[in-house]
Amino acid sequence: MQKNIYLDNNGGNFIATLAEDGKLLEYYMEKNSNPNIVGNIYKGKVITVLGGMQAAFVNIGLRKNAYLSVCETAPGGEELKEGEEIPSVIDVKEGDEILVQIVKDYIGNKGVKCSPYLSFAGVYLVYMPCFHIASVSRRITNEAARERLYAWAEELTHTFDGSFIIRTAGEKIGKKELRKEAESLRQKYLDVLAEAESTPAPALCYESGDLITRMLRDVYSDDVRNIYFGSRELYEIMLSRKGKRKDEYIKKSVLFDKNTDMFAYFGLDGEVDKLLRNRVELDNGAYLIIDKTEALTVIDVNTGKYTGENNLEDTVFTTNIYAAKEIARQVRLRNIGGIVVVDFIDMNEQFHRDKVVETLTEALKDDRSKCNVLGMSALGLVEFTRKKKREESTSMLEQVCPYCKGDGKVFSNDYIVLKVRTALLDIFAKGYSAAVIDVNEQIADYIFTSGALSSDVRKIWVNKRIYIVPHKTYHLEFFRMRGDNSKVLELPERAKLLF
Repeated sequence: MQKNIYLDNNGGNFIATLAEDGKLLEYYMEKNSNPNIVGNIYKGKVITVLGGMQAAFVNIGLRKNAYLSVCETAPGGEELKEGEEIPSVIDVKEGDEILVQIVKDYIGNKGVKCSPYLSFAGVYLVYMPCFHIASVSRRITNEAARERLYAWAEELTHTFDGSFIIRTAGEKIGKKELRKEAESLRQKYLDVLAEAESTPAPALCYESGDLITRMLRDVYSDDVRNIYFGSRELYEIMLSRKGKRKDEYIKKSVLFDKNTDMFAYFGLDGEVDKLLRNRVELDNGAYLIIDKTEALTVIDVNTGKYTGENNLEDTVFTTNIYAAKEIARQVRLRNIGGIVVVDFIDMNEQFHRDKVVETLTEALKDDRSKCNVLGMSALGLVEFTRKKKREESTSMLEQVCPYCKGDGKVFSNDYIVLKVRTALLDIFAKGYSAAVIDVNEQIADYIFTSGALSSDVRKIWVNKRIYIVPHKTYHLEFFRMRGDNSKVLELPERAKLLF
């Protein structure tokens, strides 16, 4: 398995991807003028306290006040241990000045969400000064390594007065290197306190880093072969940056200087296009249908062209296994968050049902966002949740259709003709002897070939003239009609009389 990171800056947008063997695993796109703010720390002023919801709104200088809730889990992606509980009662009042960290970016019309529990992420550690716990990334599965790293994390926690989580990249790092990063993260926290002390609210006190910083800190791993840069500007930023793994990053960095688009050259542009489709083809001929609702995402599994080799149960089981792995990739790639409901194909064997849930659970462990699988229901439905911090990957790639307004469908030919007929009745009721209809070319052809209005022309509009004017550029649902009493009409050559 060959993993590569691709970074580019064009059209005023940062683009960053992680791919494995030509398949996208993660995709990020953000405007230079509107960078990611998750992880930023602000000094804000409490504007409103909602006692009944144990929440507050805080002015941090953004276009909307940030939402602060005591229900927020501590940043860092790990569960707090017993004895380290987050308070259940909000301890702020209107006018208070507090430090908060963004944990969820603008999503749709919703403002940002913030937490009073600060977090500082390094390459090997996450430091949380508000708690006193030690933890090790759940991705480190070697028991001997976990025991060793946990002891070191506890030592750091006692030494630097705060909580430390050892990240996956820290598994092969020595104690001295971890302590050095712990000192750096602690100093960042002290710098934030000093900045907040000398700055009136609202104010930005700490930025989590640009796209390159976040990709190398959060996405890069030892099994990444190359880091490709499609922009010389980004490449030079890479060369000038400082950090513990600078030499390693530079060794793997490649400036893409061909006279073509980098993503097209590596065949990734087609992968990006697939993000906008709700149908996802599986390698064995089966497919997924991914549909969004306001509250959740629904994924339907279908056998498609796959017919199997033995029997129906084995065919269904194999399809569901393929689907479980691909579903884990898709939710990570599309950055789908919240509740996800998967309608797997019905299986009779309990062993098969359990195996599918196990496969999905294992595949989701590669996701940096926390996922929680709830098991399979009697109807073959599997529910799981995925923590969401920012908009889905497709939000920068698509917009609501200006024609259907998000419905995803258009009126049928028959219904459009019905609306045309209604308009004709209104026109002739006003006393006009002729009607001119400007309409989409496809609908014009349908009116003539289907004979949909022929009966009315022969019976109730015998003495009326109806002219159809086709237009290639008209939207399918749009038409324009005018009445006329002139004996001779001025019409374009393409106009046809309906009879």
